[in-house]
Amino acid sequence: MKSLLSLSVINKESATDLRSLINQFQSNLNAIKALDLSIPLHEVLLSHILLEHVDEATRKQWEMKAVSQGITELETVVKFLERKCQALEQIHANQHPRNNSSTGISKPTKHAYVATHSSCVSCRGNHPLYRCKQFRKAC
Repeated sequence: MKSLLSLSVINKESATDLRSLINQFQSNLNAIKALDLSIPLHEVLLSHILLEHVDEATRKQWEMKAVSQGITELETVVKFLERKCQALEQIHANQHPRNNSSTGISKPTKHAYVATHSSCVSCRGNHPLYRCKQFRKAC
């Protein structure tokens, strides 16, 4: 399957290159047909494409499982990846407990401080500091 998906790209018009591409394609297609697969070819192809996009550890785990099963249906591959994803999500949840159980997102605590009196800290008058004549003279 890998050699079928990695056929050379023809960049310029050439009978020789086109003939080579056709021959490589036919050879790969005949090899696939010789396998006499019980699974539709499109499922094998889609499984291969999907597995080419997973990380190396997941790919190795799949390969170890696939050795005993042979070529499997696309649904089996997707279920394997779903179980792996659920396991990783559970591991992550156990390592990082949620602070907010309804959303799973912890928010930082914010504080705000407000002055409730307007007495001047400089002269103890009944006005804010920025209006204090004594404070302005000192500055």
